[in-house]
Amino acid sequence: MLSRGNVSELQRQAKYVQKGDASRKYASVAFDEVLKHCQQYISKTASNFYRRLDDAAKKREMTERYIIDYVETQKPEVEGYDDLISLKGALIDEITQYGPITEVMEDPEIDEIRANGPRQIFIERYGRTEMLDKQFNDREHMERIISKLIGVSKMRLTPRMPMVNARTIEGYRVNATHGDISPYDSPAFVIRKFKKSAMSPLKMIEDKSFSTNMFRMLSMMPKADLSWITVGPTGSGKTTLNEVLIRQIDPLCRIITIENPAEMRLLRHKDDDAGGRVINDVLQYESVSEDDDSSPATMENLLINAMRQSPHWIGPGELRAPGEFATALRAAQTGHYFFTTLHAEGDKEAIFRFLTAYLMVSDEPAELALRNICSAVKFVVFQEKLADGTRKVTSISEVMGSEGLSPIVNQIYRYECMDVEEDEGTGKVLRIIGRHKRVGVISDEICQRMLKSGIRKSRFEFLTVPPSPDEEEVYDTSGININV
Repeated sequence: MLSRGNVSELQRQAKYVQKGDASRKYASVAFDEVLKHCQQYISKTASNFYRRLDDAAKKREMTERYIIDYVETQKPEVEGYDDLISLKGALIDEITQYGPITEVMEDPEIDEIRANGPRQIFIERYGRTEMLDKQFNDREHMERIISKLIGVSKMRLTPRMPMVNARTIEGYRVNATHGDISPYDSPAFVIRKFKKSAMSPLKMIEDKSFSTNMFRMLSMMPKADLSWITVGPTGSGKTTLNEVLIRQIDPLCRIITIENPAEMRLLRHKDDDAGGRVINDVLQYESVSEDDDSSPATMENLLINAMRQSPHWIGPGELRAPGEFATALRAAQTGHYFFTTLHAEGDKEAIFRFLTAYLMVSDEPAELALRNICSAVKFVVFQEKLADGTRKVTSISEVMGSEGLSPIVNQIYRYECMDVEEDEGTGKVLRIIGRHKRVGVISDEICQRMLKSGIRKSRFEFLTVPPSPDEEEVYDTSGININV
């Protein structure tokens, strides 16, 4: 922790200046130096409650208290500040405010903030991109805000380190790049915000992300120990969907997740009191990237370690490197169930993506590898973000095995687009007109797995009857038993 002695040492290292009667006195330290130490002070002294707090306004209020505590306990002498009150105000403004993006940082409707330069700021609201009507003063102003955004993570954006992944003081994920690697000499950043509370499946049904019966099927997958992969493009809502499904798992069933960064909020508290006792057996890790030499806590290493921690479910947030695919498959072949996400364009494409990555680190024959993958993965759920900004589950498919080098995939549900509603004046897409439709039945093997898991036949019997031409999906939330 930064102490009064550290500040005094900084002041002793400052240059001498002449004042009044030519006596020699120590000069004050620079504001930027004290700003850096104040951010370090906050990072070191912050409580676990502060780190977990999702409410940006409350977090900013607590941050101000930490700043006041820092100034009052350390009493740094800073160039240009004659009293501690003005110094407190300057530090609060510098650390807790974000210039033109301050309001959108606090707006719960905003999911993402992107700046491609001082005068190019875009936001994403409800899945739609908008241009912000505010801008930074210049490159220097933007760089100062970037330093503020990544300061708590103890990182600096420099020409020698032109790319940074960090977290803001609110816990949001931020990626920033230095202006020197841009042909326009413009720095850039992307901030991905996390919702204050977990998404409810009831809300997703109301938004028609999936139908009532689709949710009934999805909720039975984790209860029946059926491993699944959620696939889709970037920003389609894969992690949010997985979070909803994971919450359907028995709270005493041990779950270990590994993400980079950690996004899922899986802890469940007694009586839904955030300060109450945690009632579910969940262990969550945050991995570092493969090229980070500062820590061995890579996704692959944490997956290997997780297998030694008696998990029932293992959940790598997203599989990227070939070694991660191989380790996930090994976990599935040694008695563990798993869920993860992939970037793919469909159910078969997800299986082939898994196979391609696995074969890069394995000498196993391709047919045998595919058979093992199709044995481990029981379902593929495809999620998409449509042009109207809505996110929908557009396919649920059972993986039934493989034949040669072809996976056998049985699609149960799909989303059919029928038309597009446009604004007559601008041509802007207002709504994608479509419907969810059941197109298949689950296999006898899945029926047996559900029965062995204690799921009554009456709960999944609708999935064993061939769909009729006039069958329609409904989005009724009444009478649904859920874990939120």
